[in-house]
Amino acid sequence: MPNTPQSAAEVLTALAEHFDQFPPALQVAARLLVDHPRDVSLYSMRKLAARANVHPNAFVRLARELGFSGYEELRERFRDFRVGDEFASFGARSDWLHDLQAEGGAATLVAQLFEATSDNLQRGLAKQDINQLSMVCEWVQNSNSVYVLGTGAAHCLAQQFWYVARMAFDHIKLLPGPASHPLDDLHAIDEADMLLALTFQPYRSDTMAAVRFARERGVSIVGVTDSASSPLAREADIPLVCPTHTPHFFSSNAAVTALLECLIAILVAQAPSAVRDRIDEFHQRRMDIGLYEEEQLLAGATA
Repeated sequence: MPNTPQSAAEVLTALAEHFDQFPPALQVAARLLVDHPRDVSLYSMRKLAARANVHPNAFVRLARELGFSGYEELRERFRDFRVGDEFASFGARSDWLHDLQAEGGAATLVAQLFEATSDNLQRGLAKQDINQLSMVCEWVQNSNSVYVLGTGAAHCLAQQFWYVARMAFDHIKLLPGPASHPLDDLHAIDEADMLLALTFQPYRSDTMAAVRFARERGVSIVGVTDSASSPLAREADIPLVCPTHTPHFFSSNAAVTALLECLIAILVAQAPSAVRDRIDEFHQRRMDIGLYEEEQLLAGATA
C-alpha cells in the first residue's frame, strides 16, 4: 500500500478496494474484518481466525499487506470502533436462535429481531452517500433502458422496485423474464443502458454472470448488496451496501427495502413535473376501472 490506513474507515476502504489482489486465505480474513469491524477490538486474533477458519498468520499477513508492522497495529485502528451486533454464518444464526428460545421463548426472539431490524435500518441508511444516491437516480433518468435484476430471494426486491418505478418511467425493465435466464434478456444491452443488480450472501452466480456480461458491454452498473467485499460490490460502478443481519436463520430485507424506497423517492423528487403527472394518470386509470377495493367502498359511501 502506498499509504498505511490511519483509521478504521480507511482500513475497511483499503480492504474492499484491494480485495481481488489478496490470496484466498487473506480474502477470507479481509471479509471477516469488513463484515464485522466491531469484533476486531472485541476478540483476539486467534478467535477471529477460528471463526474465519484460517490460520492466525493470515491476519498478520493481511496487516502487512496494508502497510502495518503487524496485526496489533491494525487492530489499534479499531479500538473505538462501534457498530451493532452482527451474525456470521447460517450455522451461527441457527445456534443463536436456539439459545434465544431456551432463554425466553418467542418473546425474546421477537425483541431481538426488532432490535436487529432497527439497527439494520439505521446503519443501512446512515452509511449511504447522498451524492451517490442522487447520481444513481440521474443515471436512471438518462439511460435508454434500465434493467433491474434480482434472482432467488432478491427477485422480490427487484420486482418491488420495478413495480413502483415503472409508474413514473416506462424504460425500466425487470429481469429475469418468465422462464428466462438473466443473460437471455440482456442480448441488446449497451453503454447507453444501466443495470441495477441485487444479490446477497450467498451471492448468486447467475446474477454475477449477467453483471460481468453487462460490464463487458460498457454498461453503467449499480450493485445493491450486503458487503463491501461482495463480488457485486467489486464489479459495480456504484455499490450500495446495506446490512441484512438478524439473529434468525434467514436474512432481513427491511433495510434493503428502505434503501430502494429512498431511491424511488429521490427519483420522483428530481424528475420533471411531467413524471409526476404520469404517476397521477397511472393511478387515475386504475381508479376509473374500479381496481382498488378501497376506492369502491368510498364511492359507495358517498353515492
